Amino acid sequence: MSEQNVGKVPTKKILEKSPLAGITVPILIVLIGALIVFGVTKMLSTGKDHRDLVDELNSKTFGNRWVAAYELSKFIASSKIPKEDIPWVIENLSRVYFETVDARTRNFVVLALGSMNNPLSLPVLNKALEDQDPQVQFNAVTSIGNMPTTENIEWNKIDALITQEQDSGLRQVALLAIAAHNRPNVEEKAIPLLQASDRNLRHAAAIVLISHKRTEAIPVLIEIMGLKYDVAQANELNGAQSEALKVNVLENIEKSKWNALVNLVEKVEADDTNIKVRTKAKQVLKVLKN
Repeated sequence: MSEQNVGKVPTKKILEKSPLAGITVPILIVLIGALIVFGVTKMLSTGKDHRDLVDELNSKTFGNRWVAAYELSKFIASSKIPKEDIPWVIENLSRVYFETVDARTRNFVVLALGSMNNPLSLPVLNKALEDQDPQVQFNAVTSIGNMPTTENIEWNKIDALITQEQDSGLRQVALLAIAAHNRPNVEEKAIPLLQASDRNLRHAAAIVLISHKRTEAIPVLIEIMGLKYDVAQANELNGAQSEALKVNVLENIEKSKWNALVNLVEKVEADDTNIKVRTKAKQVLKVLKN
């Protein structure tokens, strides 16, 4: 794999334990976790453990620190580091983040810290929200979205990312992060995004608002459930992505028990050409009508 491609690894999904768990699957480009897709199951055969890799990161003579950071991020994601070593690893990774000028190294440091899902990483992750590299910012937001705590998170920085205009993927993952932690401002942040020109951002906002039963989201939900499966145009969702997106919408409707969407779900069950989507719609109708 080329050095260029390695430096652009996306992150894992952020809502796997959230009531909004279904939201990330169809938006593969910006939210699916490549620590699984990219290489956790096919690690480089170095025979090194986490201590060896941290030593390489700290080495003043090690020319490719980002490679060590990359390998360490995979090692952490695929193996259990002994509990007693976690503070030591976080301390060393944090030092590397603050002293390196290489964006690739910072990127993989953030991925490694995020994989540990430990609040001790928050000082670095909060700082990374302001990183000059948007991929580092993206991975920091994703890591924060997976955190088991809301304490010591600098939410004002994440809110600012939602309102910036330059990077729709970053806006999307920031919205999902505040939704994952049930932040009180999630509705006011999501509603304006229903009018976004970027399709994925618009769809994410609508799905976030299902749990709040906001009627403003219904037109976008109708748009989602009307997606076709045979679109072959560039930058359009393929059949598998459209299927996954619709199933995720239905799962969130089922969890919210939003009865106002019965007619939409009935139409999907009657008209959709995908058997998996129709079957899920039938299941959701049973919940909504009981």
